[in-house]
Amino acid sequence: MVEIDPFLILEEEEYQDGDVILREGTSTDWIYIILEGRVRIQKSTPKGVVSITTLGEERVVGEMAFLEKGKVPRAASAVALGYVRLGVLDHDKLTKEYDSLSPVFKKLILTLVRRLRSVTDAAVRFITKQ
Repeated sequence: MVEIDPFLILEEEEYQDGDVILREGTSTDWIYIILEGRVRIQKSTPKGVVSITTLGEERVVGEMAFLEKGKVPRAASAVALGYVRLGVLDHDKLTKEYDSLSPVFKKLILTLVRRLRSVTDAAVRFITKQ
C-alpha cells in the first residue's frame, strides 16, 4: 500500500461496476489512488481479456504511464469492480518530485517499469497459450 499525502489529491472520481477507468493503448499519464473499492487490471489479447491483478484501497493506478510521461501507450486497462472512488493525484507536484531525482535514479525507475511491462506481456502470452 502507498501512503499518499491528502494534499496530493486534487479531486475525486467515482465509477460503477464495469466502468473503464483507464483504457489499454491510450496515451495519458494521469495517476490515481484507490480510496474505496477494487479495480481489476486487465489486458486484451486475440483470445479475449486476461485479468492481471485486482487492486484494492490505497493502491496506485496509472503509475507506469505517469513514469513514462505518457509517451508509451497504457499497457493494460483498469476496470471498476463494483463501486470505486478514486483520488486524482496532483500531476504537477508529482512531476516536480520525479524531475528532482538524479538522471541515474530516473533511469533505474524506467528500467523497472519497462521490465514490468515486458514480464506482464510474457505472462499474458503464457496464459493465453494454455
